[in-house]
Amino acid sequence: MSESGEVNPLSADTRILHVLADTTGPVVEVAKLAVLGHLRAGFKVAVAAHRSLLGTFGVPEELAGEFREIELTARRRLTTADPGSAFTLHKHYQHVDIVHAHGLHAATLAGLAFTGLPARLHPKVVATIESFDSANVIEKTGAEIVGRTATAVLGTTEPVVDYYGGRVPVVERAELVHPDIDADLTVRTPRAEVRRELGLAQGTWMVASPIALRDHTALATVLDAADQINQRRRDRKVVFVLTGTGKDRSTISREFSDRGVLVAPAGDLVDVAAAADVVIASETMTGLSHEDLMQLSKPAVFIGSERRAGIWGEAAKAVPADDTEVLLREINHLLDDPAGRGTSAVAAKKRVIDVSNGAAISETLLDLYAEVDAVSDS
Repeated sequence: MSESGEVNPLSADTRILHVLADTTGPVVEVAKLAVLGHLRAGFKVAVAAHRSLLGTFGVPEELAGEFREIELTARRRLTTADPGSAFTLHKHYQHVDIVHAHGLHAATLAGLAFTGLPARLHPKVVATIESFDSANVIEKTGAEIVGRTATAVLGTTEPVVDYYGGRVPVVERAELVHPDIDADLTVRTPRAEVRRELGLAQGTWMVASPIALRDHTALATVLDAADQINQRRRDRKVVFVLTGTGKDRSTISREFSDRGVLVAPAGDLVDVAAAADVVIASETMTGLSHEDLMQLSKPAVFIGSERRAGIWGEAAKAVPADDTEVLLREINHLLDDPAGRGTSAVAAKKRVIDVSNGAAISETLLDLYAEVDAVSDS
C-alpha cells in the first residue's frame, strides 16, 4: 500500500537492481532505505556496488532469500575499472526489470551496460542524479549517456531537473532523507509586517507557494488560478505570493505583476509562507521541503501527482497538475471555511511529526517504478 492509499500496481514478480558507485552521502542513504523497503514489500532485489559497500545494507535473515549482491570494481570517480563494471551489469540485465542507479557515475555505468544488448532484454532505468559540472567533459558525457538511456531521472536539484526535462520521459525532484525537523526554520518577521512589506492591503487574502518558477504544468495552473480567482469571486481580494526560484522567475515577476501574482525575495520564504492564509505545495518546490511547510502548520493544497501527494496524507487535498478548476475550488473552500483552515493546519503539523520520511521514500519509489514500467519503449 502506498502513502497515497492506493494499491501499488507494480507486479510482485518485478526484479529490481540498485546500482551504486559511491559509498556515502544522502543518495546512498536513500538507496539503503529503498533496498530494505522493497524487500519488505516482497520484491526480488539486488545491489550492484563496490565490495566496500556490499554487506552494509542491514538485510535481515528473513529477507535474505530474495536479496542478491553483485560486486562491481567501480568507485565514485572514473577509473579504468569502469568498462568491467559496465560489462558485469550488462550480463545481469536479462534477469532484471527495473534498474535504479544512484548517482551520476552509477547511472553512466547503467547506461553503458546497454551496449550490445538486444532491445527486448532492456530493463527500464531510473537514475538519481546529483548536481554535475556541465563544463567537465567526463561529467557532461555521463549526463548525456543518462539522457539517452534512462526512462526516469530524479534530480536532487532544480538545475538537474531542468537539464533532463524534455530529454527523458519522467523527470522529477528526488526525495532525500530529512533526519530531523529543521530547528532553524524560525519565523523572524511578524505576519502583519510581512504583508505590509509585500504591499498587501488590509483584508487581502494571501496564498503563498515555493513552487519552482520554471516551465512546468503545475506552475502554469497556479498562475492561471491566480489570474482567475478574483474574477470568479469579486467579494474578496486574493493575491498569490511565489517564493520559488527558477529560470522563469524574472519573467513571471514582470509579466504577472498585474494579475494578482507577487514574486517575493527567495530569502524571505519562511516568513512569507508563515504569513499566508493558504499555502500550495507541489512536486517541484525550491527552498522549502514538504516537511518544512508542514512544520509551519499552514492549511495547504497539493498540486501534482497523487503519488507525490501521499507525503501529505489527509493534511492537504490533492489537485491534478493541469486542473485550474479544482485548484480554485480547493483554495476557495479553505478561504471560506475558518474551521477547515484550522483543521488542515493542525493536520499538517501532526503529519510532520508522524510521517516517516525514509519509509515513505521507498514506497513512493515503487509507485514511480510502476509508472516507468508502463512507459512505452517506442
